Amino acid sequence: VHIRMQQRNGRKSWTIVTGMPNEVKLPKSGRTLEVDFDKILRSLKKTFKTNGLLIHNEDHGMIIQLQGDIRKDIATFLIEHTALVTKDTVMIHGS
Repeated sequence: VHIRMQQRNGRKSWTIVTGMPNEVKLPKSGRTLEVDFDKILRSLKKTFKTNGLLIHNEDHGMIIQLQGDIRKDIATFLIEHTALVTKDTVMIHGS
């Protein structure tokens, strides 16, 4: 999972999350479930009080784009609250 910051204009910026898994395997039962990106985006927007959107890309899969530079906050949120990714798989660029 790659977390980047892209400069817009002036002090404005985007935080972009790419490389999220589309499916997750449950450890006990072994079932695979689809990841609900809408719920993750809704929770991120509510937690960090910012706006964001989902972009479906052929090469990178689902891209989460949020306003502001909140790279470290998003990394801790994805590791602790969603448990979809581990600390080893998250890469924060430019910090």
